[in-house]
Amino acid sequence: MVSRVANVSAWLSKLGAVALFAMMALTVVDVAGRYLFNAPLLGAYELTEFLVLILIYAFLGYTQSKKRHVCVEIVMDSAPRRISRIVALVNHLLCFGLFMLMAYMGLKKALDLFQVGEVSPNLVIPNYPFVLFLVLGSLAMCIEYVRDIVGLLSGRKEDPT
Repeated sequence: MVSRVANVSAWLSKLGAVALFAMMALTVVDVAGRYLFNAPLLGAYELTEFLVLILIYAFLGYTQSKKRHVCVEIVMDSAPRRISRIVALVNHLLCFGLFMLMAYMGLKKALDLFQVGEVSPNLVIPNYPFVLFLVLGSLAMCIEYVRDIVGLLSGRKEDPT
């Protein structure tokens, strides 16, 4: 069970890579159509918006699992190890709470969009699945924060590699 949970972020990152490739291909086709044939791709802007949302939330948890998010280490590197662990624990707890709130509010928003039936203007694509992806990405981030919190509380050294 633990290995399946740990693989959520890795699986989402693969989906994010597919979204990045799709976004690049979409942009190439749109620009080529616009300048070579004077016919831009209908809905390219809408699809790019959806793909950017997938891209961002797909990589959040994976980046946290690899400890690659931007952080300011200049103060914490010179602080005693115990103080830096306490600050990291408080930080992880706060971030966990914020991402849980994002997941909850995102789920409420997705349900509202589903009930209303909101769709994109040109391509008539339902919006709620993409908001659900925000929820999934936020929950993956929460999983990574729980893993980090357990690591800090168990005394395991937080290794960025």
